[in-house]
Amino acid sequence: MKLLLDIGNSRIKWALAGDEGWRAGEPLARDGKAFKDVARPAWKELEAPERVIVSSVAGGDYDKSVRTWVKRRWKRDVEFLVATESCCGVVNAYRQPERLGSDRWASLLAARELFRGPVCVVDCGTAVTIDALAGDGRHLGGLIVPGLDTMVDALTRRAPGVVLAEADVQEVSLLGRDTAAAVRGGTLYAVVSLLDRVYADIAAELGRSTRAVVTGGDAGRVLPLLSTSPRHEPELVLKGLAVYARDTACAT
Repeated sequence: MKLLLDIGNSRIKWALAGDEGWRAGEPLARDGKAFKDVARPAWKELEAPERVIVSSVAGGDYDKSVRTWVKRRWKRDVEFLVATESCCGVVNAYRQPERLGSDRWASLLAARELFRGPVCVVDCGTAVTIDALAGDGRHLGGLIVPGLDTMVDALTRRAPGVVLAEADVQEVSLLGRDTAAAVRGGTLYAVVSLLDRVYADIAAELGRSTRAVVTGGDAGRVLPLLSTSPRHEPELVLKGLAVYARDTACAT
């Protein structure tokens, strides 16, 4: 059994993978807590896994705390996924391969496994990332833009006159009738328009068979508005870690 962790900016997604199959657990909110305070109640009854494989965007200090807790709890070393020049049939487009985020790399490994053809991979979280994968496994590069809430936060910080106290949660229509609705609707349509346009351009480059796959915490907010009819894969990063675990089993 392998414990797979996708440590994001706000949540930790996790799954167990092994001969018995696959089981994804409930995502764990970080909420500014130390890793040990998130991990202890979640996995206090879990037997020591064979491997602990992690994709993390939480930063060096947090990653160190992950390594320390796992070592003390299960006497296991943590394997942090790092993007390389190539792995599991995917060739990295970055000039410095290790600079590609591990979450994006894991998503590409999963997309290659799932589709075996050209894919546009989208992750909607704190940032929105878009990556193009050719049918032969070549990563062609990608784009990064602020996520929905990040856009709202940036706007309210830089424009003091934009106050969202009126109605923080509303149904989004084409045009807002108060500032909160206008800002949230505007940012939503900005992301949706971007995704539709980029997908169209990637499909024009790679062919009409190009698929789109969307993951991330905000996927549910954009999916109903997209014209691309993408596949929703909430556990795409974890599935990429599972691909990596399988293909590197002999090396461990």
